[in-house]
Amino acid sequence: MVRCVTDQFPTGEVLDLQDLPRYWAVVDAAYRRARRAPMPPPYELTARRFDESQPAGHRAYIATERYLTVAMDNQRALVKLLEHHGATHSAPWSLLRPAFECGFFAAWVLDPTDGAVRRRRGLQVEVRDEIEQQNHIKAFASVPDATDLVAEAIAQRKARSEASYRRDAQALNVKWDTVRQKVNVVDELRKIRFLQPHEPGVRATFIATWRMLSGFEHGLGWAMLRGSNAKRRAEIPGGHVMELSMKDDAFVTAGKCTAWLMLEAAQRLE
Repeated sequence: MVRCVTDQFPTGEVLDLQDLPRYWAVVDAAYRRARRAPMPPPYELTARRFDESQPAGHRAYIATERYLTVAMDNQRALVKLLEHHGATHSAPWSLLRPAFECGFFAAWVLDPTDGAVRRRRGLQVEVRDEIEQQNHIKAFASVPDATDLVAEAIAQRKARSEASYRRDAQALNVKWDTVRQKVNVVDELRKIRFLQPHEPGVRATFIATWRMLSGFEHGLGWAMLRGSNAKRRAEIPGGHVMELSMKDDAFVTAGKCTAWLMLEAAQRLE
């Protein structure tokens, strides 16, 4: 049980985590195993060893380890927040959101049974990373004294990092426009392999969870109401002042979906 608090005072409500802490413990153990897993003997051909011997193969595992590390960092911060501060109506969800997103990408990259697809996905997320880095640099292009420096920095990145990615795309026989595309999380959750054996309602729950976590991240009212128990405290013009406390089942479901994604990724790295 975790006490529910607002930004000013305890609500008197408690959040029942049910068996979610057990899920967190399983994920944490799998992550620790993956991080300290010894290299297999030279004669043992694993999927990872084969991938990393091929063009762009190392990118898939570098990206997956990075995503999983970020997801774990947010999940551990979430646990400490609940232990030491309590369950506020927004912050726990905002920690779940990057854990879910990074857990998804970590699982998505290594989800295919076909190594060529794993390598393409690893390249795709790294190319998207490069594009966002260039966009960050370009943000300073409007500063008069920085215009030339920005142009030089972009030219250097295109000549080095981007050129390396283009060579990998050519080696994989994949069009550059393909690996530049953003990954649509909703579309890929519908298709991700490890969820296919389960009934459609499971995939729908993952998609709904993603949408609600994104709503919390952007401060959308519908998400806050969907994930909260609400009490009306006062009438105001056009609405009501509401006291919100976390809704047990909604938070536990989101936490389990997030943990499932992270566990799938960690097991593929072991």
